[in-house]
Amino acid sequence: MSAPDARTRALSRRIIEHEIAGREAPAEVAAAIEGAFRRLYKVMSTVIGPIGFQAVVTRAVHLTRRVSPGFNACNVTCGDTVVMTGMSEMIEREGAAEAGATAVVLLANVIALLCSFIGEDLTFRLLRRGWTGLAGQGEGPGAEEA
Repeated sequence: MSAPDARTRALSRRIIEHEIAGREAPAEVAAAIEGAFRRLYKVMSTVIGPIGFQAVVTRAVHLTRRVSPGFNACNVTCGDTVVMTGMSEMIEREGAAEAGATAVVLLANVIALLCSFIGEDLTFRLLRRGWTGLAGQGEGPGAEEA
């Protein structure tokens, strides 16, 4: 997998900013980030299943830890939903801006992996389904179909 492109990083940033908007307390920011990945799980697991989603997230976590060492203390598990442990502590330690930036990297890695596995068209179509009305979401292949 190649690194996420600028379009994927920009979309990831908009999604995370949208989810954490107006939240300041570490627990609230952590819950918002976790909520973004739960929403992603809902739309993507319909296509790749819970085990496929867990595999994609596990690889994305590994890639994210390479560039965001503060993320090493966090764990992400997927079962019936997504659970992120250690995110509140990371926010307290690193700050909300750094945790948000790490979440953007993680989400961009997940999206790039999904594009590799199921294709850009389907990935972006499902993302638009999960985040209807998000500014700039017309980006990506098949945008005119949404």
